[in-house]
Amino acid sequence: MLKNRFFIPILLLILLLPAFYFFLKPGIYWNMHDDMQIIRQLDFEKCIYDGQIPCRWTPDLGYEYGYPLFNFYPPLPYIIGQIFRFLQFSFIDTIKLVAATQIILTAVFMYILAKSLTGRLGGIVSAIFYTYAPYHAVNIYIRGAMNEAWASTFFPLVLYFIRKLILKPNIENIFGLAISFNAILLSHNPMAMIFAPICLIWAIFWILESKNIKNTLIYKNLFLSAILSLSLTSFFTLPLLFETKLVQVDSMFSGYYNYSVHFATFYQLFISNFWGDGPSVWGIDDKMSFMIGYLHWIIPLIMFILSSIKYYKTKKNIYLIPLGLFIFGLGYAFMAHERSTFIWMLISPIQKVQFPWRFLNIVIFIMSLTVAYIGLFIKNRIIILLLIISVILINFQYFYPIHSGPISDSQKLSGESWRLLTTASIYDYLPKTAKIAGKKAAQPYLDEITPNSTKYEISGQKKGTDWVFYNLNLKSEAMITLPVLGFPNFKLFDFGKEIKYSIEPELGRITVNLSAGDHQLYLKLFNTSIRTTANIISLLAWSLIITYYLYSLWKKLKLKK
Repeated sequence: MLKNRFFIPILLLILLLPAFYFFLKPGIYWNMHDDMQIIRQLDFEKCIYDGQIPCRWTPDLGYEYGYPLFNFYPPLPYIIGQIFRFLQFSFIDTIKLVAATQIILTAVFMYILAKSLTGRLGGIVSAIFYTYAPYHAVNIYIRGAMNEAWASTFFPLVLYFIRKLILKPNIENIFGLAISFNAILLSHNPMAMIFAPICLIWAIFWILESKNIKNTLIYKNLFLSAILSLSLTSFFTLPLLFETKLVQVDSMFSGYYNYSVHFATFYQLFISNFWGDGPSVWGIDDKMSFMIGYLHWIIPLIMFILSSIKYYKTKKNIYLIPLGLFIFGLGYAFMAHERSTFIWMLISPIQKVQFPWRFLNIVIFIMSLTVAYIGLFIKNRIIILLLIISVILINFQYFYPIHSGPISDSQKLSGESWRLLTTASIYDYLPKTAKIAGKKAAQPYLDEITPNSTKYEISGQKKGTDWVFYNLNLKSEAMITLPVLGFPNFKLFDFGKEIKYSIEPELGRITVNLSAGDHQLYLKLFNTSIRTTANIISLLAWSLIITYYLYSLWKKLKLKK
């Protein structure tokens, strides 16, 4: 039965249904920590329709003054979401469908990896364990951490293509690895950083296992894939690397958000089964769960013991994989514990992870992959089936929001809800031109005029995501303040001629002195040299891959004629 081509997809879908059933309910939304998913999707969509591709400046955030969110915040979940928006789904349903898609693809990609290592049965077990890990539910149903969750979706695919590229070097596997790691980079950069050591160790193991350690083609292919991956994502990573100095990010790593506040205890990781949708706090009074899951560490522990015994007796390398995976799983769990503080202090870049318990993303992936090797020790399919049912029955209760209710797009995007959406995390990526964030909503075209008694008329006004245009007639000389924050490369034109402007020191808004009479103002954000270069590199890289696959498809169709 397992050999039937439709059996596995249908079985996986049935087993996964409890994990995403909530998202199939129309008109119902859930409370989450990061409740900015809808406004990010809204502004991303506005960018697409406005031709601001790639999207960099989000016009509604920062109390509608706008700021360069997607110049620094990975866009992949919103790219996925835009597919559903093109299909005319509401914003509410789009966010839910993005979450459901993440759950399904996570299982599919884990199945692909585990199946390639241990066969179909191991693939199913591993996929179900990965899907129903409690922290997976924390990401989706409690934190609403879509970017973090989507990064973990591609962990299996990256390891799958690393192994394939080493064992079977070809252009498809080079592209597959590049696209997979690119997907992690476009989802969550800290996840890519802490996942990289796993990739390195995994590559070394399979190079040694292939007995091709002297084959330089392997290293060239891996290097080429890495360069291609960085090229695919350069439109995002280069501005992130070189332009972060232009925005405020200190608030994201200080005070409450400092890593030292958010370590998990041994009890929280391995023993506790507490579940809540409150915050992570200093000490042990957290109102959210950090548990790995009983079966997610007990079964790998048993397999570690059995693998150690088997390897000691047989010296077969296949037993090194579950053995090594479990050790790495514990190592990553250790990084979530306060005892690892010395490592956090020694390797300062990992402090950008913010929350040590984010290492649980790697832990649940490694432990779930370890379970794929259960077939080495248990041949009875009934027992394995019972294990699958057990992990679902124990954990499916977490895959449902604690608080939810009916709401529409219009309700979510209006009134007090709109104000909260536009002001949430207002200091994240706020341009450094602003000392403080706005205290009230920006006016559509002209925020202030000095003297405020000046008579004026506005006509022909138009506004996009990163530009504004209008005709202005001033009855007397005045200084006008535009409802836009200063950021490189905003340029201001009057009747098509670029004019100089100033940036006020407090709120960071663009101001300009104008004479009495008629003016035709056009303010537009242009690319810096970094952004332009990054865009060109990505365009060339994606063009290469798309051209190759289109040519391959054309050749296949030609052969069929």
